[in-house]
Amino acid sequence: MKRNILTESLNPKLQGIRYFTGNMTTLKKLFLFFCFISCSVLSRAQGNIEFVENKGQWDPRVLFKGTVSNGDFYIRNGGITMVQYNAADMAHVLQLIHDGRHDLPEENFMVRSHAFNVDFLGNTFANKTKAEKPLTTVNNYFKGNDPSKWGSGCGIYQTITLEEVYPNIDVRYYTNYGYLKYDIIVKPGGDVSKIALKYSGVDHLQTKNKELLIKTSLGELKESSPYTYQAGLTGKKEINCKYTVKDNVVRFDVKGYDPKATLVIDPVIVFCSFSGSRGDNWGFTATYGPDGSMFGGGYNLEPGYPVSTGAFQTNFSGATDISIIKLTPNGTNRVYATYIGGSSDEQVHSLVVDPQGNLVLAGRTKSALSGPAGFPLKNGAADIVGPCGGWDIVLMKLKE
Repeated sequence: MKRNILTESLNPKLQGIRYFTGNMTTLKKLFLFFCFISCSVLSRAQGNIEFVENKGQWDPRVLFKGTVSNGDFYIRNGGITMVQYNAADMAHVLQLIHDGRHDLPEENFMVRSHAFNVDFLGNTFANKTKAEKPLTTVNNYFKGNDPSKWGSGCGIYQTITLEEVYPNIDVRYYTNYGYLKYDIIVKPGGDVSKIALKYSGVDHLQTKNKELLIKTSLGELKESSPYTYQAGLTGKKEINCKYTVKDNVVRFDVKGYDPKATLVIDPVIVFCSFSGSRGDNWGFTATYGPDGSMFGGGYNLEPGYPVSTGAFQTNFSGATDISIIKLTPNGTNRVYATYIGGSSDEQVHSLVVDPQGNLVLAGRTKSALSGPAGFPLKNGAADIVGPCGGWDIVLMKLKE
């Protein structure tokens, strides 16, 4: 080890960094904490999608990001971007990284991927969004050495509405029973014929049995027959609606609706051969705070926003980020999650909490220090102790 990185001065009362110690009650709490992490990762893969706001940590085109089974879902200005990752490739890469096998040939870290865009042609969207059903937790992203690309206190929501995508037409994204859904809400005065969804980067697009089939290099997705309705005094009245496809542009053929009442077009996006749990988090260490709050440390793999659509391969080179999670004392609510890393590999090995409740972590990094993709340093070169090289020790304090 050739250097230490100090992003915050350590509390002088701390006598080094250590793995957790404590009585049996504490150990039981930490065991339950690890069980909670495992369950929360599984529920994220199978339950509701969490839409995280972009506060500079991602491509500026992105408004919100969600994680779906073996993929990512980006809500952006005027459309969405869907990214798929080959499930077997992702599992292989994660296992190699978890086993510490970082010196293997690059082809061992290759993941087959596919990205495609869905754009609202002729839209009038002016970045007006409504984020609803907020979670009590936030995410923090300290990625790279450029503070302008960090995101702190990023809100997490379960429903995102893009308002006025077309005049008097909103689009709402949410999940229901683990499925990604979107509603196209046509208010009085809205023109259904203006709605046009342009698919770019897909291999084939067609309708079959009233469903929309989307073929990519990694398999097939489908959007179910668009359940369409208007609400009245006696409840919902179903309206006849079907997809039409021409030149990779999808439109909705709606018959027999009342233009003076709100119309809701409600498809469901279903993943077919593209399925399975992403499983992108591994736990390494845990500790507890003076109020009983629980902290867990592990690492996370986040490929990032795609540079182009269509099939592509990504060499992850073993690059992972440190991930930190804090839970309330009863273990039922997440307080925050924080992701820390540079251009290469980071790992966390030990956690301790000072008397003020601030978390101190010890780990290691292979990232460079210079350049915007380097390891995040609060005070630049002043935080470096000793020369650089190989795996290097990282000491960091996180203040709330």
